[in-house]
Amino acid sequence: MGFVWLGLITFMVSFMLKRFHKETGDNINLRPWAWATRILAIIMIVGGLLSATIVIVPAGYRGVKMRFGAVRGTMNEGIGFITPYVNSVELMEVRTQKESSEATAASKDLQIVTTSLALNFHIDPARVGNLYKSVGTDYKSRIIDPAVQESIKMITAQYTAEELIKHRAAVKAGVEEDITKRLRVYDVIVEPSGLSITNFNFSSEFNAAIEAKQVAQQEAEKQKYILQKAELERQTEVTKAKGAAEAAKLNAMALQAQGGSKVLAREWIEKWDGHVPTVSGGAGNGVIIDINSLLGNR
Repeated sequence: MGFVWLGLITFMVSFMLKRFHKETGDNINLRPWAWATRILAIIMIVGGLLSATIVIVPAGYRGVKMRFGAVRGTMNEGIGFITPYVNSVELMEVRTQKESSEATAASKDLQIVTTSLALNFHIDPARVGNLYKSVGTDYKSRIIDPAVQESIKMITAQYTAEELIKHRAAVKAGVEEDITKRLRVYDVIVEPSGLSITNFNFSSEFNAAIEAKQVAQQEAEKQKYILQKAELERQTEVTKAKGAAEAAKLNAMALQAQGGSKVLAREWIEKWDGHVPTVSGGAGNGVIIDINSLLGNR
C-alpha cells in the first residue's frame, strides 16, 4: 500500500504544479510537468491497489486470512487475492521447528535437577486458523515452553536422581508422551521421536556424592579381586601340599616293598652332584649302597 500513498502525494503535487503555472504565466511552462506528474501518480495508485490485492504465501507456510481483524479462513502456498483494506493475511510457519529449553525440578529423593532438552514440532496445517485465533503467533512462549516445564516437573518427581540417569530412555518417553498430549489440544504436533534430553545437571553436592560412591565401588572391586587372588593362591598351595604328601606316601610304600634299597639309590643318584663317594654307609649297619654295583647292574 506504500505505492498508493506515494501516488496520492504525487497526484497532489501535480495540482500544485498547475497552480504555480498560473502564477508564473508563460514565463515558465509547468503545465507539461503537471500532467506528467498526474499520470505518474495515477499509475502508482493503480499499481499499488493491484499489488495490494495479491498475496504470496511462501513454501512451508499457511496464510491466515482475516476480514477486519476476524479470522475468515486460510490460504495455501502460492499466489492468492484479497480485497485491500478489507482483508489481511498473517503468515504461519507449518514446517518442523525446534524449541530448546531448560526446566528445573525436584526428583523423588528431593534432589534439584536441571534438564536441558530440544523439541521438534510443527503446526497442523489444516488448523492454523484455530491456533492463530486462540493463541496468536507467539505460541512458543505461550504454550510450548509452559507445557515442557510442567511435563518435566511431573515426570522428574517420579524418579530418584540416580534413576533419572539409569532410566534415561524411560524418562524421555514419559516426558515426550505428556508434552504431546498437552500440545495436541492447541493443534501443535510433536514430531515422532521429536524430544531429545541433552543433559541432566545436578547440584554440586550430589555430584560429589556420586563421585565418592564410584570411588567406593572401585575400591570394593579391588578388594574383591585381592581376596579372590589370595584364595586362589591358598588353593594352589593346598594342592601342592596334597601332591607332596601323596608323593611321600608313594615313596614310603615303595621303600617298604621289595627293592626299596634301589629306590633310595635312584633318588640318591638323581640328586648326585658328581663328587659323592662310591660307597655310603650308616652307623652300625655297614655298607648300605654299593654305587659301582648299581651302575654295573644298570
